[in-house]
Amino acid sequence: MTSTVPGKPLKVFVSYRHLDGDWVWDRLVPCLRAGGAEVLIDAERFRPGGGVYRQMDAAQDQADRHVLVLSDAYLASGACRHEMERAVAFDPKFEHHIVQPVRRDDCAIPDVLKPADPTLYTDLRDDRDAAAWKKLLDECGAELGTTAPHWLDARDEVVRWLRDNTSVNLLVLGDGLKWRELIEDVRSRPGNELGLFDMHRGVAAARSELIRAMLAECHLPLSVRPEPHDLADFESALAARVRTRLGLLHFDMVEDPQRSNVYGTSLFTALRYQVMEKKNLVLLLQSRRAFGALCPPGHLLSTLDVKTVELKATP
Repeated sequence: MTSTVPGKPLKVFVSYRHLDGDWVWDRLVPCLRAGGAEVLIDAERFRPGGGVYRQMDAAQDQADRHVLVLSDAYLASGACRHEMERAVAFDPKFEHHIVQPVRRDDCAIPDVLKPADPTLYTDLRDDRDAAAWKKLLDECGAELGTTAPHWLDARDEVVRWLRDNTSVNLLVLGDGLKWRELIEDVRSRPGNELGLFDMHRGVAAARSELIRAMLAECHLPLSVRPEPHDLADFESALAARVRTRLGLLHFDMVEDPQRSNVYGTSLFTALRYQVMEKKNLVLLLQSRRAFGALCPPGHLLSTLDVKTVELKATP
């Protein structure tokens, strides 16, 4: 197996029964990846036409940590037991924290794990246990900047609003939060296609270039004329679809007087019209100040129906 190198992400092999796959793919894998671990898992690593056990072993041999998602279904599987026994063989005395059992139901702890201290496994029968999540993520070199349940709740709320075609303000409160990774996880989900534009980019300083860049991120036609015709081209491009989802990172930049002067009121009018009237544009606005504070009373965007989702750093 590989040896850990300071500064490099840990490679984490996830051993699980496919009956537990929903939890693994929806909860465990996103937290590990967002936290900075490199996840090795069958659905992505295995190729058709190759022996299953050979590919399992090859993937497992690369790992620095082996997360075993224990359940009655897991222990009934010969393939899972094969992976568990190989993991233990890498650290038979449980001295190097290589084996990370995770208990997901009331299954009995198998004999192969009993030589270890009884507190060896992480008890995640209660998926809301922030301390248990922290224990596991710490051992896998993963850090979200907040608790796993809070990170997952924020992600799920963003997903829910976007699927409801409602614009969202992801309000990031504190430092070290894996908010970009949260947005990428949202984007990876079927039905949540999302163009993403960072307002810090230089092209955002010119209105027509900003519009061209936003459309490009959404894979829409790029023919954008200079002002004032750029807004008409923006509307025409959006009309080509029933609905477009667009994420704007660092939306706080709208407070910058230089940007506001360049954009004028017309851009904000166009955005509001597409969101509220045409209903063919849904926005995900990431900021460090609440949308309501960024758009004071009287601002053209202040009447947008935007739901706030807070992502708070752990104190």
